[in-house]
Amino acid sequence: MSMNLTKTPLRQVSNVQGLLKNEGARDQLAAVAAKHLTPERMMRVVANAIRTTPKLQQCEPISFLGAMMQCASLGLEPNTILGHAYLVPFDNKRKNITEVQVIVGYKGLIDLARRSGHITSISANIHYSDDKLWLYEEGTDAKLRHQPGPQQGEKLDAYAIAQFKDGGHAYVVLPWAHIMKIRDGSQGYQSAVRYGKEKTHPWVAYEDEMAKKTAIRALSKYLPLSVEFRDAVEIDENRADYAAFAMDPTDGVTINMDGEIEDESDEPEKEEQRSAEKTKAEPKMRDVTPEQDAAPKDEQKEERKPAAKKQESAPEADQDPEPEHDDGGLKHSKRGKEEPEKDLSWALQLRNKIGGDLLDGDVDTVLKQHEEGIKRAEVEAPEIHASIMEEVQFYRDQGA
Repeated sequence: MSMNLTKTPLRQVSNVQGLLKNEGARDQLAAVAAKHLTPERMMRVVANAIRTTPKLQQCEPISFLGAMMQCASLGLEPNTILGHAYLVPFDNKRKNITEVQVIVGYKGLIDLARRSGHITSISANIHYSDDKLWLYEEGTDAKLRHQPGPQQGEKLDAYAIAQFKDGGHAYVVLPWAHIMKIRDGSQGYQSAVRYGKEKTHPWVAYEDEMAKKTAIRALSKYLPLSVEFRDAVEIDENRADYAAFAMDPTDGVTINMDGEIEDESDEPEKEEQRSAEKTKAEPKMRDVTPEQDAAPKDEQKEERKPAAKKQESAPEADQDPEPEHDDGGLKHSKRGKEEPEKDLSWALQLRNKIGGDLLDGDVDTVLKQHEEGIKRAEVEAPEIHASIMEEVQFYRDQGA
């Protein structure tokens, strides 16, 4: 199915739907998109996001394009079952418009962390009081072992663990009281409480996912990070000037939280119920390599250079700064029993190939051509399989 694009100048595009059929928008996406993500695919993904979160249609078009470009540059598809990132509409009372915010899910951070080339797997979990096994010790013989149980008891810790290509491990354990301290220090959470929205805020509705993301961010201070990871941390959950980025992406995104947020749309929660991966941003982090993890904490204070430019923010801005805190234990160890993440690159490549073929091919023909791969994905990568079938259904609905 070929896509007929209009040549309307971007400044004259009146709505978000018009962006998805605009040649200039496609060209801007192509200029920044990661190698594995085509602008055509991003447009299809965003079209589906609009169907599941209708308020996105009310967003100011140019700033919405900038948010799309930010996701494309990170190589993260927003509002999909993979839970990598989300486009969330919010009302800017000062400007009296609806804008969009990019939220990176904890699985998106995991994907970005692995792109550094030094990490073979990274994962996070929650320690409950009714777990079958929990062994955590610091010192010269450090240990971290966890065997989950019913997960109905009291939440005691959140942790993240990474495995390096050289065979070493690094992990961080954060006591639950510490997790709650970070939550209570989040301006986003405070804003939700102020407007009576705390029940639908991610820190309440998706507490475990938020805690896992917090642990991953704490661990990331001690990992070799990809450039994309650092960029994601800078823009995640911040009110950014995406309109300027859309028109000129050469200088990166400027963080410019200049509007009081009345509230955020409840529509994204419908999408979150399908994937249970919506997560809020945590603080900006220090970049410490694994070789430095034995150094005293006071020698690890040097901040890295931000990946995005910042402007002074308004006090009402919905940002999640990180309180000063001890990150918990962090040691290299081969005792960690956390199951490594599977390598699903083949499934992602399959999904992208099918998406490209659907642009110009008959749906049934494309399905037959990739029948074997689709069956394998159904067994080994069910989330990606669901994403493939969701896209197939989109083309069927369009009469492809």
